[in-house]
Amino acid sequence: MLRQMSPERIFNIFIYFNEGIAIEYGMRHHRVGGSDSDKVTLLLARIEQDHPIARRFRLPRAFKPDEWLAAFRHSGDLGYFEEAFRLFRAPAVPVFCVTSIVDGTIMVDRQIGTEPFRGDMVTAREGRGAMRDYLVHYTTENTLRFTELINGDYFKAIRTLFNAELYVSCAKLLMSCVDTLSFVEYGDVPGNFTKWLDAFVDLAPYRITSGELWEFRNSILHMSNLESRKVVSGRVSPIMPYVGGPRTMPLVMPNLPKPFNLYGLITTIGDGIGRWGEA
Repeated sequence: MLRQMSPERIFNIFIYFNEGIAIEYGMRHHRVGGSDSDKVTLLLARIEQDHPIARRFRLPRAFKPDEWLAAFRHSGDLGYFEEAFRLFRAPAVPVFCVTSIVDGTIMVDRQIGTEPFRGDMVTAREGRGAMRDYLVHYTTENTLRFTELINGDYFKAIRTLFNAELYVSCAKLLMSCVDTLSFVEYGDVPGNFTKWLDAFVDLAPYRITSGELWEFRNSILHMSNLESRKVVSGRVSPIMPYVGGPRTMPLVMPNLPKPFNLYGLITTIGDGIGRWGEA
């Protein structure tokens, strides 16, 4: 059903990113009649003219591009623009268009409606469906079922590979899991892998260190062997997974890799994920 046809204020809203940070938004309003579709068409046609002359307001906080996307993935909340909406006496349910301006250039990746931005919209293909969005699949009301998310993303497959005796692939996926969680926690910074392990995972019972596990990760992911550059140069001791037997095994010979229990490492990283989730 179409909303009112009488003239009302409609709004072009602009998020200004300069050198990767947005601290301001702009708003330009027009008073027009017609259907909602007509109003949106007008706003889109006016973007280039409106953004240089829009009135600017401070955002409640600074945003990087990924943080801004995350905000609209969560709720699509218009509360960020409340000050401008009050000033321009916006109707209770305004017609609006939000556009990013990056270093003075209009940037539009995708046009969506007013609903929260969801991954299933991005991946939807007519007649082929869409990939489910984890925010929908693993969320109940305001609660993210974190344990189920990590299990569905990684540990279900890790257990399947282990039980199928595909131990190299299992170890690779386990290292990839730590890669992901350390990136989420610390961002793309040097040392995030070992920093996450040191903060949340107790490796001491397995007689290996986070640095040794990092070198194992480098060699197993990239070359499917145990010979990373630091291991070959002698700067870090090589380690090697084993399956079955006690939690720890002694080093047989000084020139051989230190053994560690793969199943034990899986469980202790799982425990570390629980501590990370509670932190």
